[in-house]
Amino acid sequence: MTRRLALVLCVGLLASTPALAEDALGWLQRMNQASRNLSFTGVFVYQTQGRTETSRIVRLVDGSGEHERLETLDGAPREILRHNENVQCFLPADKILVLDRAIQARQPGRLVSRPAVLGEVYTLRVGEPGRVAGREAQILYLEPRDELRYGHQLWIDMATGLLLKSRMLAGSAGVVEQFAFTEMNPDAHIEHEKLKPQSVKTTGWRVINAAGEDVRPEDIPWLFRRLPAGFKQVALMHRKLHKDDAVAVHAAFSDGFANVSVFIEPQVQGRAQNPAPPAGPIGSYRRMLGDQQVTVLGEVPAQTLKLIAEGVERRK
Repeated sequence: MTRRLALVLCVGLLASTPALAEDALGWLQRMNQASRNLSFTGVFVYQTQGRTETSRIVRLVDGSGEHERLETLDGAPREILRHNENVQCFLPADKILVLDRAIQARQPGRLVSRPAVLGEVYTLRVGEPGRVAGREAQILYLEPRDELRYGHQLWIDMATGLLLKSRMLAGSAGVVEQFAFTEMNPDAHIEHEKLKPQSVKTTGWRVINAAGEDVRPEDIPWLFRRLPAGFKQVALMHRKLHKDDAVAVHAAFSDGFANVSVFIEPQVQGRAQNPAPPAGPIGSYRRMLGDQQVTVLGEVPAQTLKLIAEGVERRK
C-alpha cells in the first residue's frame, strides 16, 4: 500500500510539472508585454552591496512609442529621459549631459527571447502569491541549470503583469541585487509635461555623446566563440570610450535576464589597463589579445566573464 501510494504521488508530481512550467511561461509573457505596453508612475528602491538608491519613474506609451523620465531621490541628483532607444542622462552637480542609446535587454522585465527559451537555461517554478507596494503579486523562481549565471526571484503584478520586485540570487551567497516598487500607479493620467527634464541647462554644461554606431558582425574582425548556452547578441556597435580617437567594439549579449558587455579596444600607452572594477553586482574581467584589450562586464559569476573573454578571437 505504501509503495502504491508513493507511485501515485510520483506520477502526480511528474504530471503537474509541465503545467507549472506552462504557468510560469504565461506569467513571463505577461511581464514582457507589460514592460513594453504599460504606462504608469511609481517609486522604486534599488539595493546592492550595502548601497541603496530610491528613484521616481514616469512612463508613458503612446503612438510615438515609449517615453520615460527617471530621477533619483537621494544621493547625487541624476535625471534620465528615454524616448524609445534615445537616452539623455542629466548630471546637474557636474553640469554634464550624456547622450546614449538604450539596449532593450536592460529594461526591467523586458525579454529579448521567447519565454520558452528561458526554460532551456533556467528551471522555472511558480511560487506562492505575495504583495509588493500594496499590490497582489505572483512570485516566480528562475533557478539556473548551470553555474554560469545567477538565479532570479520575480514578483509580477497580478493585475497588470508589471515586474514589481526582482532579486538576483547567487546560491548560498544570497541576494546580489534587488529592486522593488514602493509605489506603483498604472491608472495615473500622464501628461507629456511630466516627461520633460527638470534639469535646466545653463552655460558651462558639457555634452558627451556616448551613443555608438551600429555595425554588422561581418564588419568587425572579431568572433565570440565561448558564449554560454542561452546567450544571444542583442547589440553590436562602435563606441568612443576615451577622449583620444580610439574606437572600441561593444558587443552586448543576454540570456533574457543576465546581461554581458564585451569591449575590444586598442591598448594605448599611458592609459590605465586595470581601472577600478565597477560598483554593484557587475563584475569585470580583462585580458590582452595582441595589441587589443578585451574587457567583459556583466551580471554573471566571475567564471562566466573569463569564459567569454577567452573566447574572443580575431577572425581569420
